[in-house]
Amino acid sequence: MHPVRILGLSLFATAACLASSTANAASFDCRSATLPAEKEICADANLSSLDERTAGMYFIIIGGGAPADIVGQVKDSQREFMARRNACGANVDCLVDAYTAQMMFLKNVKSNLGL
Repeated sequence: MHPVRILGLSLFATAACLASSTANAASFDCRSATLPAEKEICADANLSSLDERTAGMYFIIIGGGAPADIVGQVKDSQREFMARRNACGANVDCLVDAYTAQMMFLKNVKSNLGL
């Protein structure tokens, strides 16, 4: 096969892999993103990573056998976080701040539970 054709196929395969890897953030399907915050999260690898890590920590706590009152507090905090996150719109700094604050809260809860 001609080297230029191989290079072209290689670039196409790489682009396809990158496109599919950004199709989903951990907590939602990017193909269904409608809010400006969701669209920005899907478009930004750092925000997508923050989303994945925050969602992962949330589910570890919720599914980790935490007492019902703690689970309730974490769920309430997550609802408040989602409202803060969505209020950021496409403002990256605001989104990073919202995710960072929620991750710190979740890390503290996780640490206190010994998870």
